[in-house]
Amino acid sequence: MRASSRLSKQGRLSQEGLALEYVMVAGTAEVREGELLPVEAKGIKLLLTKVDGSYYATQRKCPHLGFNLCRGKVEDRAVVCPLHKARFDLATGAVEQDARLLFIDMKVKRNLQTYPVQVNGYDVMVGV
Repeated sequence: MRASSRLSKQGRLSQEGLALEYVMVAGTAEVREGELLPVEAKGIKLLLTKVDGSYYATQRKCPHLGFNLCRGKVEDRAVVCPLHKARFDLATGAVEQDARLLFIDMKVKRNLQTYPVQVNGYDVMVGV
C-alpha cells in the first residue's frame, strides 16, 4: 500500500509518510479554469489552478531559476515558466520540457513540488 493512500489519526499521509494538514486557500469561485492563482498555506507560497475541472497546487517558484510561475501560463495540464519556457506537469511536477533562454538550452534538474488538493463544499484546500 502506498503511503499517500494510508490514513492516520492526524489526517492523510504524504508520500514521505508525514501527516498532512489541509488548509483552505481559496473558494472554488476564485479559481478560474486555466488561470494561475497565487495562494499561501501555512506560510508556503503556492500556485493554484484548475484544468478540465481538476485542481492543482504547486510551489510558486520555478525550481530552475526561481521565477514566479504565476506569471506563466497553463498549456494542457502543465505550467510554463515565463522566463525560460520550462514546462512542468501540474499533477506530478515532472519536467516536460527543459528551459531555453534565447538560444541557450538549459537542463532543468529538479521537478516542481506538487501538493494534494481537496474540495470541501466551496473551499479549495491544500495539504501541507
